[in-house]
Amino acid sequence: MFEIVKNVILSKSYKLEDILNKINVLWLESKLSDEEKTSLISLSRENAVVENSYKPVQEQLDNLYKEFNNFKTEVNTRLNTLEEKEDIEEPTEEYPPFVKPEGAHDCYNEGNKMTFNGKKYICLINGCVWSPEEYPDAWQEVVEETEVVDNE
Repeated sequence: MFEIVKNVILSKSYKLEDILNKINVLWLESKLSDEEKTSLISLSRENAVVENSYKPVQEQLDNLYKEFNNFKTEVNTRLNTLEEKEDIEEPTEEYPPFVKPEGAHDCYNEGNKMTFNGKKYICLINGCVWSPEEYPDAWQEVVEETEVVDNE
């Protein structure tokens, strides 16, 4: 643990108050000896960077405002790009192939239809990100009736 904390201190990317608290916690948990604790406290005080601990609030607000404007610009650019796309194809298949959702934005919801391993399914729950194989209770297999011909 000593080497890890020492490396953080030597990187000079810490807030003095936070590193001193961490050193004390590690010492109380018996993860640092008395000598290691004393050494790390001295090293952290010698390598402390004032800007890391006492940045003016206005500077932090300015940076946040700048990041927000960059984010807003990126979102607007993406929205404009999406609006310009006229050839967005909607799935035409009633039971399109299963596509593993990446998150809440593209998950399956109750009533959605899809095909998985050659079988057709209807989703029974909202927010489903699992296949019928992973979570069978979320899906109902669609069994199509076939006409039986009697040759008598």
